[in-house]
Amino acid sequence: MSNAEGGFQRYLAAKRTVDDRALDRHVLDRLATEVERLDDEIGERPLRVLDVGAGTGATLERLAERDVLPAAVEYTLVDREAANVDAARERLPQWAADAGHDVTEVDDGLRIANDDRRIEIGFAVADAFEHVGRDTWDLLVGQAFLDLFDTRHAFDALREALAPGGCWYFPITFDGGTVLSPPVDPTLDDRIERAFHAHIDDGGDSHAGRHLLAHATETSEVLAAGGSDWVVHPRSGAYPADEGFFLRYIVDTIAGALDETDEFDPATLAGWAAARHRQIDRGELTYVAHQLDVLGRVPAER
Repeated sequence: MSNAEGGFQRYLAAKRTVDDRALDRHVLDRLATEVERLDDEIGERPLRVLDVGAGTGATLERLAERDVLPAAVEYTLVDREAANVDAARERLPQWAADAGHDVTEVDDGLRIANDDRRIEIGFAVADAFEHVGRDTWDLLVGQAFLDLFDTRHAFDALREALAPGGCWYFPITFDGGTVLSPPVDPTLDDRIERAFHAHIDDGGDSHAGRHLLAHATETSEVLAAGGSDWVVHPRSGAYPADEGFFLRYIVDTIAGALDETDEFDPATLAGWAAARHRQIDRGELTYVAHQLDVLGRVPAER
C-alpha cells in the first residue's frame, strides 16, 4: 500500500481501536499514579513529556482522554516521517475541539486547554535519538518503538535524557509472536513467520518486549509490566471500525518485507498474500501479535 496515498497514516488511525483493546490497564493506571507523583515533585512548571515515534498523536489523545496527564503539560511529538507529523498537526485540533478544549496555534505548535488542563504541544520531524538530548524530560513515551532498534542500546540512549526520578513508558512493544489463522499452508505459514521475525532482527528486535524487561530491571526500576497483545477477529463475518484495512496492511507489510529477500519465490508470496486478503474479505482471518507494556523510572539520584 502506497504511503503516497496516505496508506500508513490510515493504518495508524485504523489500529487505534486495536491498541485501545490491547493496552494493559494496570500499567496505564500505574503510569497515572507516577505522573501524579512527578507533578507534585516538579512544582509550578509544566510536566515535560517526549513522545518518540509519535505517529499521528494517538498516544497523546489517549493519555489526555484517560486523565493520565496533569493540569500543565509540555508535550513534544517527534517522528522522523514528515507525513506523520503533518497528519498529527491536522488531526489534533479537531480532536481537541471535539473533546471540549479551546485550541490555539502558538509559535510552531498548539495549545489546547479546558478548565482542568493546559497542554502545550510541540512537533518535530527528527530522529528521536538526536532530538531527545535537546531537553531534560520528566516522562518519555515510545509506543511500538523499541522493536525498530537494538532494544538495549535504544533504551539506554533514551533514558539518559530523563530527569532524576523521571519515568519511561513503552507500550505495545513487540515480543515475538505473529499468528494468522486459519492457515493457508501450515508449512509455508511457519516459514513466513520465522522469516518475518528474522527480517525484524536485521536492525531491529523481534523480542524487544522481553529484552526491555530484562535490561530495564538491571538499569532502572521497573514499576509495572503486562501483556498488550493485538487481537483482531471478525464479529459475525465482519471487522469493527477500520480493522479490515489494518489486517490488509499487516499482511502486505509481511509480504513486502519478505519480497526483498531471496528466501521466497515472489509468486509464492503473492499467492499467500492474496489468500490472506480473501480470508479478510470473507471475514475469516484472526490475527494475534504478542506484545508487552513496560513502565519504569530512573533513580532519583543519577
